[in-house]
Amino acid sequence: MPGRAVQDRDPHIPLDKHVLSFHWDGFEPHLVFYDRAVRKVDELPLDRLTLAVGGTRSCVGRFDDAGYHPCPSSRPVGRFETCQACASPWIPVLNCVFEPQCNGDLCDHPEFCGRKHFVYLASFGNLLKVGMTSAGRLRERAIEQGADAVRPLFECRDRREARALEKETSRRFRIPQEIRAPRVARTWMGRPSQESMRHVHEHYLERIARWREPMGAEIAFLDQYPMRELPRSPPEAAEVEGVHRGEVLGIKGRFMLYRDTRGRSRLLDLSDLPARSIAVLE
Repeated sequence: MPGRAVQDRDPHIPLDKHVLSFHWDGFEPHLVFYDRAVRKVDELPLDRLTLAVGGTRSCVGRFDDAGYHPCPSSRPVGRFETCQACASPWIPVLNCVFEPQCNGDLCDHPEFCGRKHFVYLASFGNLLKVGMTSAGRLRERAIEQGADAVRPLFECRDRREARALEKETSRRFRIPQEIRAPRVARTWMGRPSQESMRHVHEHYLERIARWREPMGAEIAFLDQYPMRELPRSPPEAAEVEGVHRGEVLGIKGRFMLYRDTRGRSRLLDLSDLPARSIAVLE
């Protein structure tokens, strides 16, 4: 994939909506925002694309039983979408999302880190990655990533054990923990072969079993993403900040595939929209 396409934004366009989340419900994607003008949480339709996106990122606040609460300080955020203060009811230490430090006993938060987790193998065409997630979110996590197939590999007692086993599996068998967008984009040019993906899984399972006994679970194929048209050539990633207009061709994982006004295939990373301010254009 060549360099990212940058699209300028009119600085006079008011970015009056704050994106709170991008998530999947089954195979239905949802982009949720807070409309500052009317102080209301709403959802952006994803069947069309006329969007201006800002560059700064600020905390998305939090939800509780009483509804939505914007961050009282509108704190700037970096790697995460929330500041530590707004995230504390969910997870006391944000860095533990990626590198858990305990099983929930040190921070008295076992419902996040102390529950059962899976280490899994996920296919993107014939590309394979290893990951970890809580046992109840395996299918959801695979869909979030745009995987074509997923199989639980090991069952772990908590998040920290799963993270350690994920890294060890990656190291021993040279299975990446992440597949970058340019390689994923190339897999979108045709329908993935279930037979080929199954063969790749079986090849690695045979090797892994010599080290550690995997779960006896079957591979699950994920083929119901809302994709109307496949690109003829690898799409180019669009810079998230800027103006996006075009025909939506489909959504898979974190990416929206669209044809811009010049007829070129582009990928917009929807997972990078939360915490940014946007405007819906005419």
